[in-house]
Amino acid sequence: MIRAFVLALIGAGAAQAQEDGTRFYPPEGCTAELTVQSRGCQVDNIWTCEANPGHSWRMEFSADGPQFVARIDSETQWVESYHLFPTRRRELVQPSDDPASLTELLETGIDAYDFTMRTQSGPVRVVGFDRLTGESVIIDDEPLLVTEFNARHETTSGTTLEITGTEYVSVKHRRFIAGTYQGTSENGPFEDDVSPIDFIYPGEPGFFSKTPLYDCDASLARFVPTAKGYDQ
Repeated sequence: MIRAFVLALIGAGAAQAQEDGTRFYPPEGCTAELTVQSRGCQVDNIWTCEANPGHSWRMEFSADGPQFVARIDSETQWVESYHLFPTRRRELVQPSDDPASLTELLETGIDAYDFTMRTQSGPVRVVGFDRLTGESVIIDDEPLLVTEFNARHETTSGTTLEITGTEYVSVKHRRFIAGTYQGTSENGPFEDDVSPIDFIYPGEPGFFSKTPLYDCDASLARFVPTAKGYDQ
């Protein structure tokens, strides 16, 4: 079922894609909403679907093609996600002990969370918080709130991954936009910057492009966390 889901996403709009191989097309019954070109050779295409009201999907592309697909709800809970090639799935175990809540973050300035993701290698518990810094920025005419976060990932085998960093909140789209990340894993320390540069809407050049534009000439291998490390 996972394989069929991924193939449907990648193959959606095959006829149109043959005419324009540079664009991604969301599945039938879905609406393309926004493209975000970011640092770190990453471009994200975001869409919504009639089958999941209040939810939104994101597909991440690198210079090597599609890498990652995820669905969040209106509170930014990570409902499910898929790493591609090879396919690995994560799914939110509900109800959460303390679910992520964008509403709480916007109303109080901080949101703590404690939830578990079901993975093919066993459950992963994620504990942490998002906090508004009080700073707001405008990037490519897009108003964004700046956040800081700390997220700790614990597996049943005792492996722990801790990530800190900054992200952005788009109130308009009710979602986080990736920023800067640092931390330490079993492979050692890491840091990355996938901050947004361009916000592209329907009708604008580059909308739903599959081609990242920035930092793609970097020669060193880098660790790329999928936003807080739990597959946003």
